[in-house]
Amino acid sequence: MKRTPGSAVSSLLALLLLTGTSAAFADNSRLPDGTEFPIWEKSLHFTKTYYVDANARNATDSGPGTKERPFRTIDHAAQVLQPGEHVVIAGGVYREAIRPARGGSGPDAMISYEAAPGADVVVSGATVTEGWQPSEGWNIGPDRETNQSVKAYQLHLDPKLFPLGYNPFALDNVTDDRYWINYAKDNMWNYFRRRGLVFVDGKPLEQVESPSALAGLSPRSLSFFSDIRWTPLFQEFSPYAGKVWVESDGLTLHIRLANDDDPAKHVIEITNEESVFSPAKPYQSYIRVKGIKFRYAGNSFPNPQRGLVSTNHGNHFIFEDNSFEWANGVGLDIGDVDWAAARPPQPVGFDVVRHNVFRYCGIEGLGGTGGPQNVLVEKNLFEWIGWQDAARLSESGGTKMHRTRNLLFRNNVVRHIRHANGIWLDIGNTNDRLTGNVFADIPGDVNPHAIHIEGSDALNEIDNNIFDHLTGGVLIRDTNHVIIAYNLFVDCAKVCIDTASGLGAPRPINGHTNDAHDLRVFGNVFSGIGQSAIEFNNPRNTADGNVYGFPPGRRAGMQPYLRVKFPDPPEWDNLESWRDQHDWDKTGTTAEVATTFNPDALQMSVVVKGDVKALPVYGAIDVDFYGHPITETNRMPGPFVDLTATTGSRTIDPR
Repeated sequence: MKRTPGSAVSSLLALLLLTGTSAAFADNSRLPDGTEFPIWEKSLHFTKTYYVDANARNATDSGPGTKERPFRTIDHAAQVLQPGEHVVIAGGVYREAIRPARGGSGPDAMISYEAAPGADVVVSGATVTEGWQPSEGWNIGPDRETNQSVKAYQLHLDPKLFPLGYNPFALDNVTDDRYWINYAKDNMWNYFRRRGLVFVDGKPLEQVESPSALAGLSPRSLSFFSDIRWTPLFQEFSPYAGKVWVESDGLTLHIRLANDDDPAKHVIEITNEESVFSPAKPYQSYIRVKGIKFRYAGNSFPNPQRGLVSTNHGNHFIFEDNSFEWANGVGLDIGDVDWAAARPPQPVGFDVVRHNVFRYCGIEGLGGTGGPQNVLVEKNLFEWIGWQDAARLSESGGTKMHRTRNLLFRNNVVRHIRHANGIWLDIGNTNDRLTGNVFADIPGDVNPHAIHIEGSDALNEIDNNIFDHLTGGVLIRDTNHVIIAYNLFVDCAKVCIDTASGLGAPRPINGHTNDAHDLRVFGNVFSGIGQSAIEFNNPRNTADGNVYGFPPGRRAGMQPYLRVKFPDPPEWDNLESWRDQHDWDKTGTTAEVATTFNPDALQMSVVVKGDVKALPVYGAIDVDFYGHPITETNRMPGPFVDLTATTGSRTIDPR
């Protein structure tokens, strides 16, 4: 791909990104095919308002639900709400499962569930327990390190704790779909934990596989499995609180708290719901949920993709200003729930997921199977997703969707992801755009990529994103026709832009094998290159206008950092060889690059020394990361349009 060089910016190019000034972030609403993302939302006006306040002395579900005499439960409001009505919820903890009886009738007659202004509304799928007694009848043994006796406590679970008959402590994490399991090679204990979670003063207990493991390491951790990493699941983001073991029938729990504390001194909660918000019947639509903190669910690993909150095969939902925390499996599902589900009468999707927080979900923050269409995911925070360490399930991600069409994933922050991809678009994705996002701190050894697009044969686009402190940046797998443009890659330990084809054998998509061709890699900036900047599967791709950055004092041509995998033998290149062999990156360059990045504060600085050229705008990408319009015919590489005018440190929080 050849471009006419624009004006050169030579000597010192100060890409000091992130000043203290704020920036208005762009809508970035164009899809890869050139059409605008379809917006169906309208200003909402309601014909009737109901009120819920569990803490009001006169609250009752047999009353009128007025502000003076509110309902006690949200679920009761969910049974009486009609299209064009909404419920306003007072602050408090609501331990209930909400099962809306109906949806709205259109974009101007939605049903809305919303927290009162300034109210802290928590909907919990856990119940508080009491009556823990010293454990008996089991050989727990002394503490492995101190050789002192262990203080463990047990609780027999009353079936009344599970009002819907769903006991997550009696069910394995994985369902009957187990064809992928390799018992001989892999330690599968993570997959066969029970779904139930136990919390002590809001901190999770580590589930172990035997009573003796309450006293120390699991015996299996000393077995022949080569992939054992005995570390507490939550050690990075939650202080150690203790362990829990579940008897085989799922009706008795044994816990050992940190410092051998007595449970009577603490608040002990156990999950007793699969979902805390899910329509009573499938296929409902036009429901808004706003300002609610959803917390705790003992749901399964996908498949099914049943979330802490679920649309239950519905469409046209709005989720805004909510949080989804501590789902054992999935935080929010907006698709068809199960791969084997019957095709719904209307396509799933047309949902808006805006300005939410997805945190501490075991497998996925946001899930959508069954071909969700026209989904807008914007201004959300995804963090600490994937702690279940179940990447071999191939379903783990901050976001995991299948067969999406017209997905617009923009202005999100995806950070601190473990054992999972940042976002994974799996099979048959069409006309999706991922733009203006920050992906940071996503390490791992199985599916450890910020973006993973798989099994797709239509145009998709990745542009104006920032990637930092990753194992792998972008993986294009069994997928053709992807634009990857104007991104900034900082500190990728392995490959910034990688490709792969075949799952042990050629993989046909749309009647032919997809070998990862027609990838268009243009105008990206690479810094802190690990194994390589780009690895193409074959020569049937294009690259131009990219900047390959190296630390000050390191010579850019000392080793190859670009690769073509096939045909054998693999070809390694530096920029000069890359050009000579394939006519790629004729307008690309190398430069000295120094960076700083703080994923928590979302602060960054980059300084580049070198000859960096402004080139003709590629792919009609006419705004930068900050939403600054591109008014000239040329633009600089990377996600920032005006690199020379910035000074100091600038915030890169797009929310």
